[in-house]
Formats: sequence, structure tokens, C-alpha cells
Amino acid sequence: MTTTGTATSTTITVTSTTATRTGKNGRMARMKIRRAGAVTMALTVWDVWHRLPPRQRRWVFKQARKHGPRLAKQVIVIQRNRRKR
Repeated sequence: MTTTGTATSTTITVTSTTATRTGKNGRMARMKIRRAGAVTMALTVWDVWHRLPPRQRRWVFKQARKHGPRLAKQVIVIQRNRRKR
């Protein structure tokens, strides 16, 4: 089976009356985003954990056992400093 067709080319020219520079665009609406709470974080971690293959789960578990105590200590120090302000 052989098909034949014609192709057409269209050129569109856009001109602006005012010069704009990169990064100088007008304001955009901002979304109000709250910080993720403990429940949201727990559900996200659970979802990611169940998507991982068993081999990667074991690797993540080993990394958590190795680095978890140090990270927990850093979080405690940060929270203490935040309360002092």
C-alpha cells in the first residue's frame, strides 16, 4: 500500500510592542502551601517504601540504621535552637 500526501508549512511571527528582559515578567499568582505535617510525611514515606523493590528496601534500611542516629541528633539540636529564639 502506497500513500501520498502534501505537506504545508506555516510561519508565525510574533512581535512585541515593549521590550522584555529575562526574569522581568509580571507577577504571577502564588499558591498558599502549608508545611507538610507528620501524617503527610508518614503517608509519603510509606508510599515510597512500598514502591521500592526488596533489594532497595534493604539498602535503605541499612542506611537508616547507619545514619539515622546522627540525623536524629541534628534534628534535636535544630529544634532546641529554634525554641530559644
